[in-house]
Amino acid sequence: MTDGIEWIHEAFHGWGFQLVALKDAEVEDLAVMLGAEPGAVLDPPAFNAIVAAAGSTTGLPDLARLGACGGWAFAFETGGGMFRSDRRRLDHLWEDRTYVRVSDTMMDPPQVVAVVDGQWDWQYCEGVVHEQVRADHPLTARMTAEIGLGSAVPDPDFPDDPDECGLYVPGMADVYRLFGEHYGLSLPRRTVGEAYFKDTELYGTFTAPRTLKDGQPNPAYDDVRWPA
Repeated sequence: MTDGIEWIHEAFHGWGFQLVALKDAEVEDLAVMLGAEPGAVLDPPAFNAIVAAAGSTTGLPDLARLGACGGWAFAFETGGGMFRSDRRRLDHLWEDRTYVRVSDTMMDPPQVVAVVDGQWDWQYCEGVVHEQVRADHPLTARMTAEIGLGSAVPDPDFPDDPDECGLYVPGMADVYRLFGEHYGLSLPRRTVGEAYFKDTELYGTFTAPRTLKDGQPNPAYDDVRWPA
């Protein structure tokens, strides 16, 4: 029995989260691919102490909490890490790799993306699978059969008029469950913790650049209280 990833909806929805998982990789490899400096991953107690000293992650540079499970290295990110343009220099590190990204910004519906061996494979957002996903994709077929993906909800005032039907949107917990099963991704709930950015058994690292484009030190690091 594994934890799967269905549980992340209950645990993190309302907080917002960004998850990336990389297959056949070490935690340190994933950290660098997210923008961390080599050798900058800290063990759980040390990084928990940094977050505790700051009071929260709000005033800290973009960070990631990392772990490994079942052949995957995974990271939960805070801040706007996945939207930073400075990470484009690292795109070559992702070539030919298998990875998934799950993003719930709380401003938009959660988005789920999978890349297999460097090839974009599947994407879901706002109740629909991306139109460029092949029609016979087995994950889409399973979601259609098991959780009603793509089915219609008749308007009670016009039950016989298909033009009045709305789109049935499956619950995200079911989407996460089938997505994780299809790609073989399962995350250890106890290790991750309810609040993955503090009091967790995950490793930690900062992913924001230490030096800005103008060559100046990044002031976001000025108030980081490093462990002795």
